[in-house]
Amino acid sequence: MAEYVGYRTKKRLEKKKNKGKAWKWLVVLGVLILVFVVLGAFVKVYPFDKAWNKTANGFGWLGHQIKSVFVSTKKVAAADFLPEGKKTANYLIGVTKQINGSTFLSTCIVASYSSVDKSGSLIYFPYDVMVNAPGMGTDQLSNLVALDQGRISSTLVTVENILGTEIDRYVLGTDRDLRMILTQFGEKLPVNVTSKLSYKDPSLNVTVNLKPGRQDLTPSTLASYLTYGTDGGAVDLAKRQEAFAPELIGLIGATDVKKFVARNANLFDTDASDKELTGMLQAYASLGDKVQTGIIPVKEFRFEKSVVNRPDQAAMPAFVKKYLKSDSTLKSDSRVKIEVLNGCGVPGVGEKVSSSIDLSKYQIVNSGNADNFDHAETVIVVYSADKTIAAAAQELRNELQVGKIESHPQGQDTAQISVIVGKDFASK
Repeated sequence: MAEYVGYRTKKRLEKKKNKGKAWKWLVVLGVLILVFVVLGAFVKVYPFDKAWNKTANGFGWLGHQIKSVFVSTKKVAAADFLPEGKKTANYLIGVTKQINGSTFLSTCIVASYSSVDKSGSLIYFPYDVMVNAPGMGTDQLSNLVALDQGRISSTLVTVENILGTEIDRYVLGTDRDLRMILTQFGEKLPVNVTSKLSYKDPSLNVTVNLKPGRQDLTPSTLASYLTYGTDGGAVDLAKRQEAFAPELIGLIGATDVKKFVARNANLFDTDASDKELTGMLQAYASLGDKVQTGIIPVKEFRFEKSVVNRPDQAAMPAFVKKYLKSDSTLKSDSRVKIEVLNGCGVPGVGEKVSSSIDLSKYQIVNSGNADNFDHAETVIVVYSADKTIAAAAQELRNELQVGKIESHPQGQDTAQISVIVGKDFASK
């Protein structure tokens, strides 16, 4: 009988047979996917865990893109968030922590944006880097906020000095503020943890025990992961912040940024308006993974009984050229190196000097006290016969509007000019 089956009947039987085979293959595929998820996401067996991390990242990116289609993406005009007359903007972002009753800066980032080519970067500073803070001498970057009685002004001037440019706006918050923001994105947030971490963070009152791999963290744990550095781990913390930056930008960009800023801006100490913050966040969200990130070049050295970092001056000019978008950027070797010495005994006089001069022309490489506090007149000591340095000293005197210029035949390795600040400047 089978050989006399009609054409239509034969096609129907073959289709039924193929449909059965398809279902079998779908079942096999489903089992394989289930095994992949179990081995990669839960058991974390190599190399399935690496493949799962890449897959999860892909789905996360796709989710942000789909969500952004349905969320308002009204843009803010460049004039609304760039300083008047400028095509670039530099924002200093700082996060503090409270440990043993002391406040210190654990996070220092410069967000640098250019409207010319619509490019942006994030520049990270390890919190333990030794810096010359005008009016405060040499100290770790993390200590400047406490020394400045909770303000970020000395940190801002110091960062300007290191990069050789102007910081236009600043945003200073706490690790608790960061935790509140992260809570708005969910109870669990996926993070790629690069190495084993185990510590207790007294500032956020959280104990952290993490193994390498992609995992979901609570907002408290993630806030600690992004702000707490173990002894000698300042560079590692900056690397964790750098790695998570695209994730955080994506999370913020997938929301209504204007409403996000309105809801959270009052958490921070900032001189930026809501409109400016909205514009900068939208600009960075539009860049996505095109945002450049880099940690300032540093060298380890021993200070007292600990190992800390200091800026690598030889590598800094190339780094600045690559990452800083400001149109006022100059190479550090083109700025005249000066030291500021307090010769009048008035606290904070070094900071007053730094605010009176153009830091794109002068680099303050040292600050401290003079041999005594009895200097009635400000003295500008020049250690070079170079006409360029002599002209810079005269211009420096004009900017300070006080003082006399003296030449010293014997130079020094640190500075080309010393400014001994007298009582005439302090009384201005």
